[in-house]
Amino acid sequence: MKKYSKLISENPRLSYLLVFIAGITLRLIQIGSKSLWVDEAYAAGLMNMNPVDLIKMSIAGSPHPPLAFLFIQLSTVVFGQSEAGLRMIPAFASALAAIPLMCFIARRISFRSAFWVGLIWSVSPYAVSMGQEAWLYGVISFLGFLFIDVVDRAWNGSRKALYLVVPIALIGMLVQHMFGLFIAAGFTLYFTVPRNQRLPFRQFALVSVIFIVLYAPFAALMLKQAAFRAERMSRAAMDMAAVYRYRFLVRIPAVFVRLIPGGLLLEAGHEMLHDTKQIIFWLTFGAGNLFLLLNLFLRNMLDRKFRIWLFLLFAVPFLIFIKEDPTVRHLTILWIPLGFAVAAASQRWKLAGPAMLAATAIMLLPYYNISSFPYHRSDWRGAAAYVEERFADDESILVLGGQSGGLAWDYYSSGSFPRTALGGEDPYSEHLVPARSVHSAVDSLMNLHDSIWIVSDFWGGSRTSDIIRGYRVLSEIWISPSMEVIHISE
Repeated sequence: MKKYSKLISENPRLSYLLVFIAGITLRLIQIGSKSLWVDEAYAAGLMNMNPVDLIKMSIAGSPHPPLAFLFIQLSTVVFGQSEAGLRMIPAFASALAAIPLMCFIARRISFRSAFWVGLIWSVSPYAVSMGQEAWLYGVISFLGFLFIDVVDRAWNGSRKALYLVVPIALIGMLVQHMFGLFIAAGFTLYFTVPRNQRLPFRQFALVSVIFIVLYAPFAALMLKQAAFRAERMSRAAMDMAAVYRYRFLVRIPAVFVRLIPGGLLLEAGHEMLHDTKQIIFWLTFGAGNLFLLLNLFLRNMLDRKFRIWLFLLFAVPFLIFIKEDPTVRHLTILWIPLGFAVAAASQRWKLAGPAMLAATAIMLLPYYNISSFPYHRSDWRGAAAYVEERFADDESILVLGGQSGGLAWDYYSSGSFPRTALGGEDPYSEHLVPARSVHSAVDSLMNLHDSIWIVSDFWGGSRTSDIIRGYRVLSEIWISPSMEVIHISE
């Protein structure tokens, strides 16, 4: 063991390469095996547009800035428009994210401890799934960790790093607005550096002003997209008291326990409480994360100011739940304090690193065994294949999949069968069209066809079969935990 520890410490470039190879290998394994889910389908629908139209359409119909979709389009240009092609750049970005995270931790604790953090990031289902999703979080993880590593070098006097601060900050904000968490973390990190070795304040202030001036023209876009999202939420007419109960009693604990296993762990609820394996996993990762963080914050391994900064990095993102409803994928920044907690434990106990790595790697087995996105298990590929194998003359298909359900169906469908996508015909429109009820849509289609196949992407609430009472159910099957197919007639 000492021989390998010495090899790791004395050959950092080799160690970085090993971590990256492990990470990209795990992300390429079965990268195209999981069905696209509706967010990925939204991105896939933009891929045949020219870059100008892509930017316009993504701004109109999405709460995210357009650069994320340009990254995915670049992925399809290089690797094709299959599921694997859509996901390749997120895969490389997610695998590369381990390197700046390791660099940052190594300067504060030790390279050996940082090596374990890099390996655990590389094999964690949380990070692997971000690298197997045609969306923006794999890219954000890399840009976020890179930004923190660069500003740490810059605030400690590196001139080369200082020149990179603003460009990386702007790129990150044009991929996702919540990159602002990394911006705030990076600029407050300045005040944890001892005065006698940190960058002069006037230079720090100048960099801050340059970033604000350059980002100001894009701030209007952020406000417009935030207003669009607020309008969509208000149209949902949700009971906010129930929403807050759900966020604070279900979502926050789920974010905390999912930082390593990701969407393999169910949210707290009836289904989770009746699954012994889920309860064991919840207790294991919940208690494990809590122990690691307590060991980090209660010991004097790190400077007091830096520990306060890490604590705020962990605590402040949860305040977002007062206004928004982020998932653990939005909050990659939590991996910075978690990474330091893992490093602190591996520095204190020699077997802690291998033990945590083994526990994390075990979770890859169930991850690779599911055929759909782990956080919302809707198997559109399976649903399309099931319906089209059984489709007969004078039947129709009704797709219930929200804003992008029609796109998800069209991605896998042969295109030779009539379908209606309730609420999902034009996901790129900035104008919200009042949605028809399921009942009225079914009634209209039943006047024209003998029977209807209903493909429902289930997000909770009443089951579709309960909503459409009055019709004869010919068959009903769950293709995956969140994908229901019902065949009905009069």
